Amino acid sequence: MLASLKNRRRELAIIALVIGVGVWLWSTLHRLEPVTSLSISSDGRYVLSAHKDGALVLWDVEGQQREQLSNDANLYSAYFIPESDTFLWQDQNDVVYVQRVDGDVVEEFEHFPTYGHVMSADWQHYLSSNRTWNIYHGYGDALRPVLLDSQSPSFTGTGQVLNLSIGGRYFVSGGSGSPGGEQEDSPPVREEDDFRFSSSYGGVTLWDIDTLAPVAKLPGNSSKTYATISPDGQWVVSGDENTIGLYWSTSSPQDRHHLADYLSGVYLDNLPEGLEDDEYWDDSELINGPRKNNPDEYGIYRPLATPKTLALVFINSSKEFLLIGHSHYRKDGSSQTYAALFEAGNPWPQAYLDLGTDPFPSINDYSRNLSIDSAPEANLLATGHAFDGGITVYRYDPEERTLTREWVGR
Repeated sequence: MLASLKNRRRELAIIALVIGVGVWLWSTLHRLEPVTSLSISSDGRYVLSAHKDGALVLWDVEGQQREQLSNDANLYSAYFIPESDTFLWQDQNDVVYVQRVDGDVVEEFEHFPTYGHVMSADWQHYLSSNRTWNIYHGYGDALRPVLLDSQSPSFTGTGQVLNLSIGGRYFVSGGSGSPGGEQEDSPPVREEDDFRFSSSYGGVTLWDIDTLAPVAKLPGNSSKTYATISPDGQWVVSGDENTIGLYWSTSSPQDRHHLADYLSGVYLDNLPEGLEDDEYWDDSELINGPRKNNPDEYGIYRPLATPKTLALVFINSSKEFLLIGHSHYRKDGSSQTYAALFEAGNPWPQAYLDLGTDPFPSINDYSRNLSIDSAPEANLLATGHAFDGGITVYRYDPEERTLTREWVGR
């Protein structure tokens, strides 16, 4: 009897070991590399992500589960069509698929390797960018260039994807700004032998989605720049790695406005030279936010939120948006990740919202600037993770102006 009991325990131990090894092997073999592009459906039900290893994953936010759809996806091609259960993605044979969440492929077509693409809610406008930040409309026989004037700036030279966003009857492109902006008139489409040394549309540009003509260049940003347009097409907001935040009304794009720096306030344009440094700044409506525990070399306790912009996303239908800063993980545990909440048309931050550090969100690499997205109608934000292939979904409460982590998917 005793020997039989020992044998049974040994058998159970072996079974437990086999199951444990099997679970470990499954998790290892199915471990995802970090997200390179991500998109959330308008109703917030699903997130689509493409990963560094070519995985394409559909995440069911309500069911809190994931399904890998492909292992050869273009890294920058995950995109949900607004107001739809249908998404775009491209495989590594350069075929773009228009596919529903139930797996039904509505359409597929050959295309150049895309570095970001978008489609309007009515499916009438498909816009895509290539490695050298040229923009095209349509596909197949209907393909036509929208911006084709240079081989620079580019993904390779700048280290980020040219971002595209659609709102109302406009779309916006944003990539790399220069403080003064290039304002000379020049055609957005040129013959190759007439290419400029560097594109004069590489910064923030507002385009008419029906005519595909530039409405206005929106200058003032510097270096790596991210820009987006509100879903209703009324506001364009931008930010860059040099901490410059700007906004424009599409009804008067010639009027540029500054977002407040978290420490100094709003920079006042067009003041005469010779004033004291602090006279160029208005800090009258700055709010207190989380600050670092130790002062810098100037004795200043700087904000934990950083305006070195990696992404901008609208978070609800009342035109509130988040400015999400670029930040590095620190092994000493001092890392902090905050997004600043703004209202479109208002330069002042309204709140600082903690994104958390476990897991650390995908805000550590400008080349992953497409790994963050939002569903404004559902008040949801989704990000990738800095060091694994998971995602984090946050819910925004517009009454309390708080952000809570709803699900960590791995």
